[in-house]
Parts: sequence; structure tokens; C-alpha cells
Amino acid sequence: MRSREGEPEGPVSVRDTMADWVIPEHRTQPVCRGVELKAQMEATIDSPIAAWWLTQASWMVRFQNGPLVLIDPWWRDLFAGDRWGKLLGEFPLEPEEHPEPDLVLCTHWHDDHICPVSIPRLATHFPNLRFVVPNRSVDLLTGWGIEHSRIIPMMGSDSTCVDGINIHAIPAAHEELDINENGAWYLGYVMNFEKSTVLHMGDSRPYPGWHEAFQNASENYDLIFACINGNDNLRHDEAVDLALALNPKLIVPMHYGMDPGNTVDPQIFVDEMMQRAAEINHVVPEVGGRILID
Repeated sequence: MRSREGEPEGPVSVRDTMADWVIPEHRTQPVCRGVELKAQMEATIDSPIAAWWLTQASWMVRFQNGPLVLIDPWWRDLFAGDRWGKLLGEFPLEPEEHPEPDLVLCTHWHDDHICPVSIPRLATHFPNLRFVVPNRSVDLLTGWGIEHSRIIPMMGSDSTCVDGINIHAIPAAHEELDINENGAWYLGYVMNFEKSTVLHMGDSRPYPGWHEAFQNASENYDLIFACINGNDNLRHDEAVDLALALNPKLIVPMHYGMDPGNTVDPQIFVDEMMQRAAEINHVVPEVGGRILID
């Protein structure tokens, strides 16, 4: 079994590794949360796309006059005393506080992407909700009691359409580019609804042909969610490379600000964008904050 993101390598007990994982005295607070945030997500929008950052790689995306899509939903009880007690920020929504999504996309098997807490709770609270996951991770969801009929598996370099949402899966290279006859361990997703296209890259390092795979999936991108934290993942300068290759209307950094051992200051991304790609719009998100694409 691979170690999960944030875990030590090798057979060290969790209790032994928590000695220096102190709960921060002050946590980053969402700018909007709970009932207020849910109502905002449920409301109609005048822009083609709205998106809300829910920490790490977790996003809620609403398409104008269209679906509400939840990506990599993650939640932890910050005071449970487990290995996630170190987290730097608070979550804006508990699983049951979400508005009902039309679809959930999960990029890969790490806890903060296919979450063993939030996914079962969402599945129970919303009994008709369906989940798009890598084919090789279907057993995680069925092991949590989620029926096969609610799971939409994707292999990588394949496409599907769910209720008018066109989804193309791009293999990702997180720990490595791991693909076999059963599909890719790690995925990114290109979502298209009517004239709007959103890319959630998942967790990935660049690999030969990666940019071309995105270019082949869509000629135009309205919104890109790009990791910037490095650590088996895209660095801030490589996120700028991605922006230059795809020329989106807006690129937004993610995957930082929660794990003190796996974070960066997003200002380094901003500085790199201003130096190399000033003509491409970018914004640093706030947890619980809304981003609109005009």
C-alpha cells in the first residue's frame, strides 16, 4: 500500500509521528461558511461560471442555468486528535451542509481527494448523488457502501457525458504516471457545459505530452484550477507554464494553505504570473469565497 499524502514513508506509527503536529492556535477562517455559503451556491448566477474554494483541491463549480459540480470534497474533524489535527485552516462546510450537487468528481485516492469522511457522508445525505472516480479507485467507494450504480469510473484519456456535462479525463502524474490496463491511478478532469470549459488538473507533475493532452481536450479554457505546492505536484512556475500553454480566461492556484508540511505562499505564483504571463488573468482564492467568470 502506498503512503497517503501527508503520511510518513514506512511503518512508523501515526502516534509516534504526531509529536510535532501541534494544533495551530489560530486557523485561517473561511470568508463565508455554513448556511450563508450554501445559499450563495444554490442561487442563480449571471455569469457563465461561478466557483467556490473549499480548501486544498476542493471546489464547488456552478454553470449558468446548469449543474452544480463538487470536486475533490474533503473534510476532517480538526479536533479529533488524528494526524490531520495539524491543519492550518477551517473548512467552510461540513459534508451535510453542502447544497445538493448534481455530480461529484474525485481525482485520486489520497485522503484529501477521495475523502474517507466526506464521500460516505455525502453519499448518505444525498442518496441520488453520483460520483466520477478513477476506475482503479472504485473499490474504495464500494467498500464504504456506495452502490456501483452511483459510480462512474474513468480510465484516463476517455470521455463521458453526464446530464449534459461533458467530462474528459486526463492522466495525471502525482507520485508517478501510473497507468495500466485498468486505467490511471491519478486523473485531471476537463468539464464542458454548453459553451463553458473548466479544467481541474488534479494532482500532477508535468510529463511529456501533458500540455498537448489538455490542448486536445479543448481549444479554449475559461477556468483552470492549478496546483502550486510542488512536493510530487506542480510547482508555481510550472503552473505558469500551464497557463502559457492553454491561455485560459482565468487561472486559479490551489493545494496549499492547509498542511504546514505541504504548502507555499501563493504570492510566488502571483509574482511569476506578473513576470511571465501578465496578460493572463489570475486570482488568489479565499476559502469560502466566490470567483465569477465573466
